[in-house]
Amino acid sequence: MSYAIKYPRRVVIRKILLAIARVIIKLLTHFEVTGLENIPKTGPLILAGNHVASLEALLMAAYSPRLVEFLGTGDIPFDSAYAWITKLYGLIPVNRGNLDREALKKASDVLLQNGVLGIFPEGGIWNPAQMEAQIGVALISQRTNAPIIPIGFGGIRGALPAALHLKKPKITMDVGRLIPAVTLDQQTGSTKQVLQSAANEILEQIDLLIPQAEKQTQHQYIDHKYELNVSVLKDGEEVDIPGELYVKHGSAYAHFLYSPVLLDALFRNLQLPILPLMDMHPPMDLADLRGAWQAILDYLDNTNSGFFTYRFGMEEGLAVHQALEELIQLLEWVMQNRYSLQYQAVHSYLDTKTNQRQQRSGGDFPASMVKAFQKRNSKKSDR
Repeated sequence: MSYAIKYPRRVVIRKILLAIARVIIKLLTHFEVTGLENIPKTGPLILAGNHVASLEALLMAAYSPRLVEFLGTGDIPFDSAYAWITKLYGLIPVNRGNLDREALKKASDVLLQNGVLGIFPEGGIWNPAQMEAQIGVALISQRTNAPIIPIGFGGIRGALPAALHLKKPKITMDVGRLIPAVTLDQQTGSTKQVLQSAANEILEQIDLLIPQAEKQTQHQYIDHKYELNVSVLKDGEEVDIPGELYVKHGSAYAHFLYSPVLLDALFRNLQLPILPLMDMHPPMDLADLRGAWQAILDYLDNTNSGFFTYRFGMEEGLAVHQALEELIQLLEWVMQNRYSLQYQAVHSYLDTKTNQRQQRSGGDFPASMVKAFQKRNSKKSDR
């Protein structure tokens, strides 16, 4: 039988990399792993874990008794600091947010060869520990009749920088019991509903394996609301914005400005010129701001239309695109009339630990952008 990918592959290089990884983990962390005996020695298998950073994949690969083939990010480049490792190890790239039949075929073929596939059902790390499972894990399990082993990782958040600073963080890996392959037999609802329910149940089993003490320290934020307040000024006085130029989808854009992982991916991984997004008050370079918005639109239209819909859902993801178009249209009117622009993104939410509603404004920009923004402003002040 012909397969789209061979399993196992890159056996020698992977074993060398994983041996080195185990030594480094032992030297730089206090690592505990339990439940490895739950991993079957033969047969198709999906390893599914929680995901807040890149470290979980390293631990899953290094301590699984069988070689793991991973489904990984294929829609944005990896961080240059560790891209070489992923290139050496190799993974199955998946274009998240779009129907990637080739990736699904390769993932299924790994399991049809009685291989082991590593998946993180949350599908990303843009909102860790507060995300719904993607249906891919259930779909692949159902198609290949592959059971699932849930894995809960603890102590991951901030562990890598702590380890690199020789602080030896405590991290854990708890391997759960086998979950039978997902089936559609005697299930009610549409196929998508059944698969989503199964994926959610798998994620719940993973959640049970995360250290309880860690979950208790996590703040759970619910009832998120976003708004974008936009003003046009002439000589410091506010100017009425024509009705046809109102930014009707500003809340979706505000949500984007409070998504540091997505901002970091666009700025650092994709190297889009979006630093001007941090300029929200006059004086600002309106041409640069327009260029930043246009660069994101061009990426959505020409490269990855599913970037926001995958992460925010179809309705709000499309609304981000509409908001960018509306903002550009408004900005062009502002520039034509030699007005100035200011805007403010606001995020409010309910903190379930305190039962208090919190509010913040201005956006939540990643360290990569903040550092570059400060450097740019420092250069301007020196002129």
